[in-house]
Amino acid sequence: MPKKIAVIDGNSLMHRAYHAVPSTMNAPDGRPTNAVFGFLAMLLKFIDSENPDALICAFDAGRPEFRMKALEQYKAQRPPMDDDLKVQFPIIEELLEAMNVPVVRVKGWEGDDVLGTVAKRNEALGYETLLVTGDKDAYQLASGQTRIVTTKKGITDVAVYGPAEVEERYGVRPDQFIDFLGLKGDSSDNIPGVPGIGDKTAAKLLQTYGNLEGIYEHVDELKGKQKEKMVDNKDMAFLSRDVATIVCDLDFPLDLEGCSFPSFDSDVVTEAFKKVQFNSHLNRVLKLVGKELEKKVASLSVEPVVTGQAADELVDAALARGERLGVSIVEPKQVSLFSAGLHCAVGTSEGTALFEDESGREAVARIVRGGRFAALDVKQTVHCVYPADTAETALVDDADLMGMDAFDLSLAAYVLDSSVADYTFDALLGVYCDGVLPESKGDADMAAIQAAAARMLAQPLAEALDADGTRDAYFDIDLPLIGVLAIMERTGASIDCDHLARLGASTQVELDDLSGRIYDLAGEEFNIDSPKQLSRVLFEELGLKPLKKNQRGYSTDAAVLKELAKEHELPSLVLRYRELAKIKSTYIDALPRMRGADGRVHTCFNETVTTTGRLSSSDPNLQNIPVRTDFGRQIRACFVPLAPGQKFLSADYSQIELRLLAHLSGDEHLVAAFCSGADFHASTAARVFDVPVEEVSPQLRSRAKAVNFGIVYGQQAFGLSQSLGISFAEAKEMIERYFEAYPGVRAYLDDTIVQAKEHGYAETMFGRRRHIPELRSGNAVQRGFGERTAMNHPMQGSAADIIKLAMTEVQRRLMAGGFEAKLLLQVHDELDFSVPEAEIEPVSALVKDVMEHAAVLRVPLDVDISFGDTWAESH
Repeated sequence: MPKKIAVIDGNSLMHRAYHAVPSTMNAPDGRPTNAVFGFLAMLLKFIDSENPDALICAFDAGRPEFRMKALEQYKAQRPPMDDDLKVQFPIIEELLEAMNVPVVRVKGWEGDDVLGTVAKRNEALGYETLLVTGDKDAYQLASGQTRIVTTKKGITDVAVYGPAEVEERYGVRPDQFIDFLGLKGDSSDNIPGVPGIGDKTAAKLLQTYGNLEGIYEHVDELKGKQKEKMVDNKDMAFLSRDVATIVCDLDFPLDLEGCSFPSFDSDVVTEAFKKVQFNSHLNRVLKLVGKELEKKVASLSVEPVVTGQAADELVDAALARGERLGVSIVEPKQVSLFSAGLHCAVGTSEGTALFEDESGREAVARIVRGGRFAALDVKQTVHCVYPADTAETALVDDADLMGMDAFDLSLAAYVLDSSVADYTFDALLGVYCDGVLPESKGDADMAAIQAAAARMLAQPLAEALDADGTRDAYFDIDLPLIGVLAIMERTGASIDCDHLARLGASTQVELDDLSGRIYDLAGEEFNIDSPKQLSRVLFEELGLKPLKKNQRGYSTDAAVLKELAKEHELPSLVLRYRELAKIKSTYIDALPRMRGADGRVHTCFNETVTTTGRLSSSDPNLQNIPVRTDFGRQIRACFVPLAPGQKFLSADYSQIELRLLAHLSGDEHLVAAFCSGADFHASTAARVFDVPVEEVSPQLRSRAKAVNFGIVYGQQAFGLSQSLGISFAEAKEMIERYFEAYPGVRAYLDDTIVQAKEHGYAETMFGRRRHIPELRSGNAVQRGFGERTAMNHPMQGSAADIIKLAMTEVQRRLMAGGFEAKLLLQVHDELDFSVPEAEIEPVSALVKDVMEHAAVLRVPLDVDISFGDTWAESH
């Protein structure tokens, strides 16, 4: 087989990668690396699919002199290269050099000309050439030996073009492609061509007359405006062709016979890729030469490993010394008669204690009750002695959990950087101990290794929290909440299954009715849940105008359907159908199946999922039930108190994020509005629209409310105009009036962005930081997102911190007061309880007092308390 050489258009791939990969990646020295990362992703995907024998990369070198002289406006409309992209070219060149890939630059010439020259040299040598580029000019180079590899979508979806594919797509042969460009021009390079001649006309003319010369030899056969334009622009057509023609005879040294790939030194590649922390790409590159990235194993103190009575004695001695133990629980995926159901390892300074099944649970219970310990996930660890189901026996009680001295490794790493998704042992050991877990020889060995790792990681993570200034957020807010959440998960929530069944039946009737009406309007039956089939009905059968495209075709997402509903009834019916179908499957059908042995639903509360510090809920997600829709309230009506004679009680912070904005900004008018106790949104409307407060209409109040909450979330004029259904100019004026009314808010938000850009993060009033790499982006959209995030985090994150503090204090006071009331759920700014009727008054007072005094602000924290027979009635 002939040698296959791939030539990469470096500039083309770097530009495509820069705009395709989010600009949130940086090297340790701070330089952005998103374009480099995307470039390598494309290159490696290409190598996997085409397996070239050699690689060459071409880059532009200065201004293309002959083209600039021929056509002054050549590429003149292109903006200067973003600085964040420009600084990445030396990085990719360093990595290509390490991979032993020749990089070719010829001063005054473009990468296309290098591609063309290499292709012609290869053809002379009888080699096959693959030109990897996103520039369609390269199609002129396609031949029996040369094919063009171009990206279709994203950065890894590629298509390969030979002569047949070029002709199929454009209707012209590769040898006609420069004439094709001479006629139609190329807007991306500012090549004018002949005005009014597009792809189809250019192709038709070339199919008829062969080339530009042939067309002008028969120009009198053309008619009307077409003839006039061709005659008037003859010189420009030939000039455009000349400028679009790729030069194939440049003079530069390159040993095509000697170059090969892969032919790199794995140590050199490893050093280069580690400089920019591209470990995933590094692994793929090393595999090309049959090697893998060597992982440095952390030095863990595991030995001696003891079992039985010796294990108990080892743990007791460590507890007596007061040392922090490492604890790990490993449960096999499948328990058999011949294997233990649970392995528990406890790491100490004198070795590792290993337990199985009940002896392991008893050891963990002793540690929870009277020891100090560290675990990767403390809540998950204590569930082995405090199951999330009241039908199962607990070996520790609520007081033990609230008083335990635990260190949660993943939670500490989360507080240090909430934007990271991976809080595994390997990830933490790699950052804090420069290594990974050694390989284990079974579940027991794995437990022992993990226990030693947990013990090792506690100290460096604690020191990192101190150095980072986030110690208080961890030790005062997040860590104490673990016990509260474990208690809530065990308590669970009761549901009325009969009510759910009735709701399910009535919902199915409505879904069937909606389906029938949708089919009638469509004139046919189709799969309403299929975006592809719905798209066909909307845009082909009904003739509605598509609004946007996605990878699968024309979008039928909620925003599109909402807009289309102004033109036709069917989209609004589909929106309603989707809402009912989703809630029916997610809640009505699923909740009865998700009950534990005690008949209750036990959600899992997660502390390390959101980037804001807010809790999330999963399996099932009880925070996501729509609260403002009638159907959502019907779902909440199925949640009932834990026992007869009890009520469902809800406590909800009123406008907490707006109150935090007043506190943090210190704006005197905003503070005064909250301290007065008057209707805040009406007060805002009065100031923004310059009318007496008694003359504020419901519409003005509604608009003021939208602006108030929009400001908190960093909403701009466009977003406000969309949410209120008003013009951009009107929305812009409203926001400007708002900042005139509350100048302290504008100053505060501006300063927040400045500080966040300087430090790379925004923080709450309790020191919880959110790292925002988007603030350094050269991409305006990404940077705008970063700025809105920086503005919002102090309010949203502080609100999350306050309700966490309140939850822990409420739980302590309920226990101290001997109340039977149980904290069941947290839904962002809302706490929900099951309370005996006799305790309604004292528990309401207790909860209100704790929540309203969880933080000291310039304005009062206001909490609304209500109760009823169901969750829905308690609002």
